[in-house]
Parts: sequence; structure tokens; C-alpha cells
Amino acid sequence: MALPNDSIDVTPGTGATVATHTVSSKEYQVVMTSDADGQIRGSLPAWGLVIPPAAVGASKIYFDLFNNQASTILRLRKLFGIVATDVAVTGTLGIRVDTMRTSAVGTGGTAAVGPASASKTAAAFWPFTPGNTLPAGVTARAVPTGGATDEAWLFPSYLFTEETNVSSQVTQFFNLLPELTTEQSIELPTGKGLKVVQGTVASVGTVAFLAVFTVE
Repeated sequence: MALPNDSIDVTPGTGATVATHTVSSKEYQVVMTSDADGQIRGSLPAWGLVIPPAAVGASKIYFDLFNNQASTILRLRKLFGIVATDVAVTGTLGIRVDTMRTSAVGTGGTAAVGPASASKTAAAFWPFTPGNTLPAGVTARAVPTGGATDEAWLFPSYLFTEETNVSSQVTQFFNLLPELTTEQSIELPTGKGLKVVQGTVASVGTVAFLAVFTVE
């Protein structure tokens, strides 16, 4: 991406300069947009949390993400449910998955590993920009068996697990999170987290998840 190649002086106050860039022999002022939380878009360290495929099951917790780091805020940006279409499934029901805000860290299951891991079978954090540092108090678990105490129900989503159905392909590119670009994001302050859990109706198939969040 090209960087601004010039600037103009602004005299009010301290006399700061404003970045400009040349397009077709004319200088245009460079504009940087901010989110509703006041942060410049793209400036916060961004992380992915990938959860490996797991067989579906009634009331199964697929993963939890928890923020136990003091003075740190996580903001959930995107959430994807990925149907494992390399597993043959026919004549099945779709599944309902509920996203919940939690007030306690999950227990049991398998803890997510750090960004140095290249495993394709373990839950793992990975940075959008290599070199980002994830605070030690930010943790996640795949298929936790306890903890992850419910605080609030955020929203339901539905995934169709039959690999021959076109919707099972489309969902992996569909953000389950209600995307409100001009509103506040889902915030996880210190002592809060979220989990994704299946509804009480059983089915068959295998699903994975990818959560995208920023740290401030």
C-alpha cells in the first residue's frame, strides 16, 4: 500500500501538518477512519482464534475465549462457523449454535496454543501481523467441559452440516456476527469472555470455528 508522499501545514493550535498524496498531479488530503470506540481502523493488534473440527453434539460447547488480563479489552470483530465437508453426512438436521457472553473461564477440554504452533489439529491463536504479543491473561479452550459460566445470550446462528448442500459451503465465508460497522463492537473487558454452544437438538457432522478479535 502506498504511503502519503507529502503534507500541508495547518496553522491553528500547534501548527501540525496534514498528510497528502498525489493523484493525477493533484494533492489530496489523506483520510483515516475510526471505529465507534475511537480507535483508528486497522491500528489495533488483530488475532485469529482457530478451533479445529469437532463432532456436533447436543448442548456441546465448541470453544470459549476469556479475557483475564487486567486493563485489557478484547473486541470481537468476526466469527465464522466452518462445516467440515470432507466428512460424508446425508439426510441430517442443521444445528443451532448460540453465542453467549461468559463471566468465568472455561475448564477441561484443550487449551489453545500460542502463535508459534503450526499444528492443524489444535486450537490456536495466530496474529494478523507477526510479532504481535498476546497478553498472557487472554486464553481459549476447545470443547471445554466446565466453567464458561453464562452471563448473557447474545445471538443464535444455524449451520447445515450435510456436505452435499450448498449452504454448508457458503457458511464458511459468512460472518455469524451481526456486522454493524458504525456501532460499538462486542466488547470483552477484563473478567469477561464468550463461548459458542450447540442447542439441545442433536445432529451429525463436524464443524470448526474461526474467531477474529482485536486487543487494546
